[in-house]
Amino acid sequence: MPDQTGDSFGSVEDVLAYLSAIETTVENEVEKIADSLDAVTDRISASLRSAIGDSSWLPLSKPAPPPPSPAVHLPPTGYLEASRDWISRNRAITAAVVCFLGTGAFLVWRRRRVNRAKRRAKRAKNGQRTEIVILAGPPSAPLTRSLSLDLERRGFIVYIPVNSLWEERLIQAEAKTDIHPLHLDITSSSSIASTIRKLNSLLDPSSPPKYSLNLASFILLPQTPSPPPSRPIAELSADAWSECLTTHLLSPFTLLQAFLPLIAAHKASILFLGPSNTPALAPPQHALENIVAGGMERYIATLRKEINSTLGDLNLVQFKLGAFNDASDRDAFKMAVALRPEHTTGDVTGPRSTTDPRNTHGTPLRELHLELFDAIVGKRNGTVYVGRGSRTYDYLGKFVPDGLVGWMLGLNSAKADVQKDEKADERVDGGGSPGWEKVDQISEESA
Repeated sequence: MPDQTGDSFGSVEDVLAYLSAIETTVENEVEKIADSLDAVTDRISASLRSAIGDSSWLPLSKPAPPPPSPAVHLPPTGYLEASRDWISRNRAITAAVVCFLGTGAFLVWRRRRVNRAKRRAKRAKNGQRTEIVILAGPPSAPLTRSLSLDLERRGFIVYIPVNSLWEERLIQAEAKTDIHPLHLDITSSSSIASTIRKLNSLLDPSSPPKYSLNLASFILLPQTPSPPPSRPIAELSADAWSECLTTHLLSPFTLLQAFLPLIAAHKASILFLGPSNTPALAPPQHALENIVAGGMERYIATLRKEINSTLGDLNLVQFKLGAFNDASDRDAFKMAVALRPEHTTGDVTGPRSTTDPRNTHGTPLRELHLELFDAIVGKRNGTVYVGRGSRTYDYLGKFVPDGLVGWMLGLNSAKADVQKDEKADERVDGGGSPGWEKVDQISEESA
């Protein structure tokens, strides 16, 4: 009987061999088909390539680029064309420059137009003068003389308070019919009352002349301390303080207090004129001038608040004065010295600048005259800066640190020199007797 197990095993191997042969046959056939497809594709590509290459409607190659155009040399542009090109490239800068120059030109044109306008005081129908101005300032001061002459020329009747015969002669020497001395002794209450009573009768409409007079303004020009040699506070005596405060603060305050009811009755303007450059910086060794300026500043601020609360119609203007060309006013100082009697005590208020008038650089006094007239007629109020450096020095004193201001004034170098001298003296004193001999020599010279 045949073996069933061996027959079945031989049949399975035959099947596997048969399947392997089929797989090999399929792979061979697939490779042949792929090779056939590649050959067909190559023949088609070669046919297309040859057909396209033989065609005449296609370009053979990419055309060459055109040659560069020759450089064009333009003629040089003129200033007008160059300026136009620059303006087109920098429009923002051009607009800023045009605005700045236009605004400056407008302000200059407006200022010139205002300065050219005629300024004349009101007159009566018959041409007589009706506006009175009280100019309370030292008659011997060149600024008082300049202001009085200008106000008289513009049609005002000017009264200047005087306290002596010499000051009256000084005013009469001008030979002006509308500049009058006003006798007033501020130390005597009866003299003040008599003067105010005379002014009231003069301003009374019912009294002659037939046309009515009007008090237009009260101008206070305090006498500034004459420029003595710079002295520290330690060297100022009590008499110097008393004389300074009495002359430069108490006298102007008393004078204004006496005229204040008359000023309020006629709605006149009050004008304060004072220096600004030196007090604004408050330099050392100028205690008298700084104290006077500070006291006047506080007085004006208090008076302005009182006027606003009680008398709102009064116009109070403070003039802060800078440097002026005072060459034209030096003859006033010479005339004051010539008319001064020999027995008169006190100093004549002379020009503040001791330099050559030809080398003096400042603002013309005409600008002060114009601003003063505008303040009298009510076109100015508050604080007015006139003169070279008045506004600049005022801002420096308010906003710039004291150390920087001292450096600008040269105080640091002066302090260094003083310290150097002190060290030199200490070295000399340490050597023995030469230091005491130097002290004795200085004491003998001062004696």
